[in-house]
Amino acid sequence: MFELNMFGEDAVFDHVGLAVHSIENTLNGDGKAAVFSDDIQKVSVAFIRMSGVKVELIEPLGEKTPVALSLKKGQQLVHLCFRVPDIEAAIQTGREYGFHCIARPVPAVAFGCRRIAWLFSRTYGLVELVEMERHG
Repeated sequence: MFELNMFGEDAVFDHVGLAVHSIENTLNGDGKAAVFSDDIQKVSVAFIRMSGVKVELIEPLGEKTPVALSLKKGQQLVHLCFRVPDIEAAIQTGREYGFHCIARPVPAVAFGCRRIAWLFSRTYGLVELVEMERHG
């Protein structure tokens, strides 16, 4: 299988982001997931596993947020996310593959305040980058 390292050799797939109207209704009493409210991103999120794949359920906090607009368009699949050791280097590498940074790195509550950035490609769509945890 051909492999593209669009965000650097050390980038690792992390999760798929799905927009939902309500995290609680989506889980339908099938278990308890930790819900993180992020005022910077204007969303509440919860992480679950679906047949081994990590999925981020994303509930908009407001009618005019990007996630709410995605739901209005019927777009539930919002993004793919990759963990990267150096977010600035990953943004630069992504640029070589046609990704444009649409939101510079900011801390994200759901990731222990590690920084995330948003990139967009006309070919691949929306991608989230999240800094890997630093050990030591």
